[in-house]
Amino acid sequence: MAWLEGSSRSPSATGPFDPWLMPRLEMSWRPSLAPIDDPVAKLGGLPVWIDEPFWPVSAQFGSPMTFIGQFPLPGPSLRMSYLFMTQDEESLAGTFEAEGGENALLIQPGGRVPSFVTGLATGTGPTLWRRGSQWTERVPVELHIDVHLPDEATASFFEREVAYQDAARRGVHFDGDNDHGRVDCRSYVGGQPLLWQPWTTDLDASWRFFFQLDDAEGWGDDEYALNFGGGSGYAFLSEDQREGRFFWDCV
Repeated sequence: MAWLEGSSRSPSATGPFDPWLMPRLEMSWRPSLAPIDDPVAKLGGLPVWIDEPFWPVSAQFGSPMTFIGQFPLPGPSLRMSYLFMTQDEESLAGTFEAEGGENALLIQPGGRVPSFVTGLATGTGPTLWRRGSQWTERVPVELHIDVHLPDEATASFFEREVAYQDAARRGVHFDGDNDHGRVDCRSYVGGQPLLWQPWTTDLDASWRFFFQLDDAEGWGDDEYALNFGGGSGYAFLSEDQREGRFFWDCV
C-alpha cells in the first residue's frame, strides 16, 4: 500500500487523543540500495527539501540534530514533515519534551518553525544510523517506509489497549482485559496514539496525532538506533498542518 493511500481526515477530532487520520496503518522498513532523493516517506539518508533547507540544532549542545526521517502529510498537495532529534551518548538530552529544543518536526512548504527551534541554512548533517560490528560504531542507514493494514488479532489488541487508556485518562473503570504489552507494532501512522503512560502529553486540544515510532538499539535485527527510553516517539500536527511537535514516552 502506498503511503497514506486511501486515508481520510476526520473533521470531528477535537484533541491529540482523537483519531484524526484514518485508517491506522502499521509501518515497516526496507533498506534502500541507493540514496532516496524523491519526496517520499523514508527513515535516514538526507532530507529531500521542498523549500529552502533548515537544519535544526540542539538547544543544549549547539550541535546539529540527527535527521530521523521524512513523512508526507495527508492531503492532495505535496507537503512534507521532517523529523530531527538530538542524539547524545551521555544523556537523552531532554528529547522526551515536546518543546524542549532537542527535537523538531518541521513542515514544508508553508510551515512555521516553532519558536523553540533554531537552525542552520544547510541541507546536510548527521543522519539516522545503526550499530556496526562494534557497539560504538555508527553506520548510516536509509530505509523505505512501507505501510499496511494490521491483521485482525493485532487490531483487536490495539483497540482494547486504546479503550483502556481512554478510560484511564477519564478516571473511570475499564470493563475488559488490559492488553498492555501485547501490541507488537507501535510504529504506525493514523488512528490514535498508543502511549505507554496514558496521560503523558502536554499538548492542548489544537493538536492532531500523526504517527508514532518504536525505539530500537540498532543492534541485531534492529534497522536503526533511536533511544526513547524503551518506549515510543509521537508526532503531532497543528490544526492548520503548518507546525509539528514530537516527544517520546516510556514505562
